[in-house]
Amino acid sequence: MFSNDTNQKEIADFGIVFQNCLDDMVLGAHVSTAGGIHNSIENGNKLQCEAIQIFLANPNRWVSKPPTEDILEKFSEAWKESSIQDVIVHDIHLSNLASHKKDVLEKSRLQFKGMMELAQEAGIQHIVTHLGAHLGEGEDFGLKQLSSSFDLLFETAEASDVLILLETTAGQGTNLGYRFEHLRDVIGMSKYSERFGVCLDTCHVFAAGYDIRTESDCDATFDRFDEIIGLERLKAFHINDAKSEYQSRVDRHEHIGEGNIGTTAFKYILNDYRFAKIPLIIETPKMNTMHGKNLTTLRSLVNE
Repeated sequence: MFSNDTNQKEIADFGIVFQNCLDDMVLGAHVSTAGGIHNSIENGNKLQCEAIQIFLANPNRWVSKPPTEDILEKFSEAWKESSIQDVIVHDIHLSNLASHKKDVLEKSRLQFKGMMELAQEAGIQHIVTHLGAHLGEGEDFGLKQLSSSFDLLFETAEASDVLILLETTAGQGTNLGYRFEHLRDVIGMSKYSERFGVCLDTCHVFAAGYDIRTESDCDATFDRFDEIIGLERLKAFHINDAKSEYQSRVDRHEHIGEGNIGTTAFKYILNDYRFAKIPLIIETPKMNTMHGKNLTTLRSLVNE
């Protein structure tokens, strides 16, 4: 890492910076909002999270009753009083902003607009979303449709502080987002490229064909990401092991260290100064019983 000409002070200074970055790691989980979104803060506190991810609406319904002003106020107060630094919203499962079907596209845009405005009201900056599916119309069509959808949303939603984090996907069926180039193209086609970031899901990229099982694999994958998208766009991670096989294009999450990725990738991410202060969110199975164990496993890998 250091040349023979590197002096001891430079090495020591690097060590201080490196340790400070490790201290700034932001680890968390997707947590429940049952009983009101304010309860998500307590659920995150119980897990000693520095960040949480939540749904602002039922992920399996087009229309959900929005939180009341009282609930939003309770959420804001609970967040202020907690040690949670970041709250991220995840889009609902039904959304497809790349669809050619008029009814699905209209419903997707309408619900996403409402979610952006609700996030703005709640003081939440980031919304994570999958890129959707082209449903047989071809990837070029789907990516253009998606970028057009976001341009419309940026122009009509009263949510000027909200950024969209495009999530890498496994690429099941006709889903978009399984190549880094897809995310680059959506951002590049938009008139509002400054409104985008990226959420990298470890399970998804592994299943899509980006190997991260060894340190050299991680180096290659993140170098590729930087070359195509730019590491400055990376605003969040979904930290999941994979039940699915490498290059399978199947999205199946597994507990940390118990899947086909193994622990090396997670140790790499947790101890890399480039990812300091970027929220690292687990979406591993059995939220109620296993999130604590998975977070403990991850914490044990920091500076091991």
